[in-house]
Amino acid sequence: MSTIKKMALEEVKAMLPLFDEEKKITNEAKPIESDDYPFMAKKEFEEFKHWSKVHPEWYKPAKSKITIMIDNDVLAALKAEGKGYQTRINAILRKEVMGA
Repeated sequence: MSTIKKMALEEVKAMLPLFDEEKKITNEAKPIESDDYPFMAKKEFEEFKHWSKVHPEWYKPAKSKITIMIDNDVLAALKAEGKGYQTRINAILRKEVMGA
């Protein structure tokens, strides 16, 4: 299994040094405007929504592992509904605490 290493731009540059001609080209580069990549005004950019707002079904909030005491009858009722009782507990708590 491979591990992905996060690297700063400087580390990448050091790892793959550019020739002088490539450095010159890179430093003199200007943004390209085309129909495939139209200029975006600051206002338009600010209207972009975070991916978690556009596709909330993809969003999985961070979770914490805890120990909790639940009455046996409540736990039995949740488990009786089938697989996923912990997810249901979380949904019930979310609705009660967050109103969502």
